[in-house]
Amino acid sequence: MKVTWPSSEYDKVIDEILEKLDKAQNIFTIAHPYADGDAIGSELALYHYCKSVGKNCVVLNFEPVPEQLSWLEGYDICTDKLPDDVDFDLAILMETTEARRMGDRVNLFKRAKSTIHLDHHINVGGLGQINLMDEKASSTCEILYNILEKTGVPLSKACREALYVGIMTDTGNFRYNNSTSRAHEVISKILGNDLIVDDIYKIVYENTGLNRVVIHGLTMARTKPDYNGKIVSSWLKLEDFEKYGASEVDADGAIRNISCINGIEIAVLFKENPDNRVKVSLRSSGNIDVMAIANKFQGGGHILAAGVTLPGNMEEVKDKIIAACVDAIKEFEAKK
Repeated sequence: MKVTWPSSEYDKVIDEILEKLDKAQNIFTIAHPYADGDAIGSELALYHYCKSVGKNCVVLNFEPVPEQLSWLEGYDICTDKLPDDVDFDLAILMETTEARRMGDRVNLFKRAKSTIHLDHHINVGGLGQINLMDEKASSTCEILYNILEKTGVPLSKACREALYVGIMTDTGNFRYNNSTSRAHEVISKILGNDLIVDDIYKIVYENTGLNRVVIHGLTMARTKPDYNGKIVSSWLKLEDFEKYGASEVDADGAIRNISCINGIEIAVLFKENPDNRVKVSLRSSGNIDVMAIANKFQGGGHILAAGVTLPGNMEEVKDKIIAACVDAIKEFEAKK
């Protein structure tokens, strides 16, 4: 259900969720592939809440936890499979940019009696029996806080730290337009006296390995302009990751290095995936709705940040996406 905080409709959905959460003893949570700070943060925050009230919570994550998030308490309990001898009462999906992105992972929902989907991405179809879709929220962690706040249970430092990281990373350290008054209000409530903000910032944004630096440097070195410099793009191939001993998570955030170039409208990063597929990340400087571009290829995300994974080789995908970007800019220019 698409709702906006605060409203009676929002409260009603939260009450339904809390009823399921209160009755559940065995819970598991899952998020989209290559989970980011918001996805991992919301999963771990739920885990810590469940632990504090005597519930069992399994955190599913199928890829390596990014180095910048691996310090969060509880990351080491993440697993890529559910125990066969547990009957799960509840499963909670913590966001996905598009329903298709979950792939076969949606089948895991069959292991639970009840299912819930929390999401702040635009135009994402709810995959749960209960869906709380708040497109105005800064992050899924903000939505989860709205739920946990109503339990009246004091949140542990580990829980609040995970929530903070999710909100911080999805707002670009509070630089994006989704840094709403509600997001700041939630932050003020979870900070307490024991979260050290500058330490968290340094760990997340200023703590990196050589492999990551090299991959980001390669991304910048390959930057290519198109359409009179209004589009810039770069690419990473599988052989790049192999050559430098890097992984997919090392490329996280690499697009930020080219999206800040003066005078551009759109930045694009192409990452080659196995099985002849290419992951495309799109960023807008403010005028172009890149989610609309991604939607043309069954992708999704936000107006200023979106993505899609397409079949085909690198050059084929590049041509399709760049052409779509050019069309979007031309359409914008025609309206000026």
